[in-house]
Amino acid sequence: MAANKTDPRVVKTRNSLRKALVYLMRREKLEDISVQKITETANITRGTFYLHYKDKHDFIRSAIEEIIDDFFDQVMIDSDLSKERTVQVFSLRKAFQYIENEADIFDVLLNNEKNNFFYEQLYNRLANEMTYFNEQVNKNQQLEVPLNLQISFIGSAFLGLVSRWLEDGMIYTPRYMTQSVAKMLGQYSSNNITLVEFFYGEKEVTLEEI
Repeated sequence: MAANKTDPRVVKTRNSLRKALVYLMRREKLEDISVQKITETANITRGTFYLHYKDKHDFIRSAIEEIIDDFFDQVMIDSDLSKERTVQVFSLRKAFQYIENEADIFDVLLNNEKNNFFYEQLYNRLANEMTYFNEQVNKNQQLEVPLNLQISFIGSAFLGLVSRWLEDGMIYTPRYMTQSVAKMLGQYSSNNITLVEFFYGEKEVTLEEI
């Protein structure tokens, strides 16, 4: 009988394999990383590997998808921007906090010149979320700036900023990054740049408001 995905042994195995992949990606290109290198680094057998994945490409695709899915599961929050329905927006505070907690993974996946696969997948997911947000909030609105240009501008800027933040050793706290990005996005807030509202910078609670 196949083990359930929630089985702790399955979770442990997949986490070990994911950590091994990140470790190897610091040193080699994806095409040079073999199943043998992955299993030896993770200290598991090839047989165990093939119980979970068809081949190396299936494993890499699944590992990257799991990292991205978990990230967005944590950072997308409900908002009442739309009068008709609850829509989901991107919490800057949760995003910077999550990335700080998983800095080793995000640093190697975003800042390794040998591998750009993760950046492309993360950008595509962010673009899809922004597209869906626009459909929910501005579905009947004529955009003065085409949506694809807004996505390219804001999405690339955000991921580029995260990449530099990690590369510089995260000298600013997640809270400071949240406040700074919210301020910068606020400067672009207008009828021309509608996706600014997708990135939600939570208001800081003061002692007087508690």
